[in-house]
Amino acid sequence: MLVEHGWDMDKAYDALRKKGLAAAAKKASRHAAEGLVGASFAASAASNGSGDASTSGGGRGSVVVVELNSETDFVARNELFQKLLREVMGAAHGLGPAAAVGPDHAMDMDQLMSARTPSGTSVSEAVTALAAQVRENVRLRRAFRVDSGAGGLVFPYVHQAAAPGLGKLASVVVLAPEQADKAQPLDTAGRGGPQLLAAGGGLAMHVAGMRPLYLNKAAVPPAAMERERELLRQQLAADADFAGKPTKVLDKVVEGRLGKLLADWCLEAQRYVLEDDLTVDKLVARLRKEVGQPVRVASFLRVQCGEGLGAKAGGGDFAAEVARIVSEA
Repeated sequence: MLVEHGWDMDKAYDALRKKGLAAAAKKASRHAAEGLVGASFAASAASNGSGDASTSGGGRGSVVVVELNSETDFVARNELFQKLLREVMGAAHGLGPAAAVGPDHAMDMDQLMSARTPSGTSVSEAVTALAAQVRENVRLRRAFRVDSGAGGLVFPYVHQAAAPGLGKLASVVVLAPEQADKAQPLDTAGRGGPQLLAAGGGLAMHVAGMRPLYLNKAAVPPAAMERERELLRQQLAADADFAGKPTKVLDKVVEGRLGKLLADWCLEAQRYVLEDDLTVDKLVARLRKEVGQPVRVASFLRVQCGEGLGAKAGGGDFAAEVARIVSEA
């Protein structure tokens, strides 16, 4: 509603009053950190079937991830809330090539709020209407779209889904040929197809559990590296065990500790959650042999409901929990 009225609060409020939705407008200022994250795969129109997995397992096409917030978990478990989240994901897919997507996969929220749901209303109107129905602040916080790209495959994962495709945490991984413009497209129906599907799904699960910040060391911003170096230097300066040590020795210790941090930060350097004797880069190296062509992790995304909003901590060890789920499967 705000989008449709040029972000003019007074005009939007008057419009809501005319529709009998003023109560929903009053609730919009209340804190909403609960809710759900949804992940939905849609096959690309150009796909001929090779490389396509199931709509839940991923394949050639795009994955949309949407976070819809509420004030309480009770409302998030409501069928109407979950229906709206699915409709918003459908609207996001419906934007097609016209969707405005940033380098971090974030979708343009103004564009999405103006998009039409299957019922014919705008996403903005549908969110406001639900808020009035459930008598809580309901907020469409953010949305992302991750494309498989030329010859690639995209895989979503929803951790402990409350309903198909809906949960508190979603992650996405894209596997792609090394040189997409020159290489054969990855094909789940060809050589190494089962391994591709297993690796894509497993890596998406890994991202959910291990929370990587960057793809590899080259992707870490120099400013972040220098900030950590400075923090490590300050720690050594305050440590009596390192008093009077030569600068070269201190620098070596700093780089060693920084290397350990990078192993936690960077996806490729992390221990693979499903096979602890492998790092992710070694898993991908093995996959190359199984598929018979160069493969790489092109990108990833992790979205947790309420993160940064003061939501209740999720609790527990995600890595251990993911490993347990797999062992029981």
